[in-house]
Amino acid sequence: MSNKEVDRIRKYIENVNLVLNKLKKERYEDERVEKLIKLSESYCSDAKFYFEKGDYITSLTCIAYAEGLLDCLKFLNMINFEWENEEMKKLHNKVLVAGTFDIIHPGHIWLIKKAKEYGRVIVIVATDSNVKRLKGRNPILPSSQRLEVVKSIKYVDEAILGSDDEDILKKVEEIKPNIIILGPDQRFISEEELRNKLKERGLNNVEVIRINEEYRESPFYKTSQIVNEILKRRGELEENKNAQNKQLNSSQYNYN
Repeated sequence: MSNKEVDRIRKYIENVNLVLNKLKKERYEDERVEKLIKLSESYCSDAKFYFEKGDYITSLTCIAYAEGLLDCLKFLNMINFEWENEEMKKLHNKVLVAGTFDIIHPGHIWLIKKAKEYGRVIVIVATDSNVKRLKGRNPILPSSQRLEVVKSIKYVDEAILGSDDEDILKKVEEIKPNIIILGPDQRFISEEELRNKLKERGLNNVEVIRINEEYRESPFYKTSQIVNEILKRRGELEENKNAQNKQLNSSQYNYN
């Protein structure tokens, strides 16, 4: 294990320990909460012990259990706290990216990689019906195939299909992201408009980030460019096919 990885485990333990110290000062009516906080504290203590012994894998396992217990209590609204460290916040941030992702190209990968800088990336892949409604045409690839390709991208933590009806924010309500990333081509809505629509749904603390920079480091960084190139080469393919057929027919004639 590298020194950088060891240092990350150390910071992991320090941040969980910091939260535990704050929680121990509180009093909870539900004794189950007290018991689970004490259990988390025990796992944290074990993590420190194994870390000092140089058993970093066991230490990481223990501190992950400690963190998991605290996150579950927070998710159930039984305790309230915030992670202090930026790296810990990133681990818990749900970062949402949505799009068609029709014929994956470097521009898609670049945008998703950018989103990964903010936390766990969840991608919503638009359904065929919504692509037709919003873009006025059917996607080249069906939604099931587009979804499978997006799932295989290493920067994606989770990928799901969007709603099949016109309410494109329904899935956003279910996911409750901390951050939504808009790409440079997603100009159908402004950041302010999206924030207002989210507030109407009770999602008041969602950060909307527009990535204005556009990836241009490869010849084909947009789906339309790839489609146009395929259409341009279609004539060449037909000519090559005809030439091969003529050569084959000629060979058969000479053989006979």
